[in-house]
Amino acid sequence: MGIKKSYVTDESGMIKNVVIDINTFRKIEDLILDQGLAKAMDEVQDDVEYDIEEAKILLKRHKA
Repeated sequence: MGIKKSYVTDESGMIKNVVIDINTFRKIEDLILDQGLAKAMDEVQDDVEYDIEEAKILLKRHKA
């Protein structure tokens, strides 16, 4: 993926920041968020599922 970028340097020429266009940034951000969502989904894959009524009962028991 060829990313067009510009660099911001300090007085000595050391790169301090990278500037990319907003569309490229959004694509990168979406990829990172999708990866995080996939990881979260994998982590709960084997968890027990409850319907809403079961969940309400469990919450009431937990609060008591």
